[in-house]
Amino acid sequence: MIDISALGIVITDKGMVIAAVSAGIAVLSSLVRMAVLDREQMKEMKEKLKKQQTEVKEAAKSGHTKKAQKAQEEMMKLTMENMKHSMKPLMFTFIPFILIFNWLRGEYGDVGTVATLFGFNLSWFWWYLVTAMLISITLNKIFKLS
Repeated sequence: MIDISALGIVITDKGMVIAAVSAGIAVLSSLVRMAVLDREQMKEMKEKLKKQQTEVKEAAKSGHTKKAQKAQEEMMKLTMENMKHSMKPLMFTFIPFILIFNWLRGEYGDVGTVATLFGFNLSWFWWYLVTAMLISITLNKIFKLS
């Protein structure tokens, strides 16, 4: 158990296991994203989307509704293509995530509080969510995936 009461943090042994599982899933997910996503292509798509947004705004300001509509349609196509590419890693991580999540629910579903952060008692689900988000954000920054 980790007890840093002065900072308002208490993590039980079960909470540490959940944090470790969460970290493992986050690392796996980041590695899959690195392997599957073409970051150059994603970067190019983001730049094209920004350009289209600018065109839509400029056309709308100048009153060219047809030009704005055409730019908006192109922007929608780019957005759909971007979504399609960003969903690719989900194909590889969805089933393992569901299996591990179901195991966590079965193992820790009735445990109660596994961690306390700043006076908030967190169940296994909320503790998993907090740790997964923090670790994923950190890994995305390190690996420049966002």
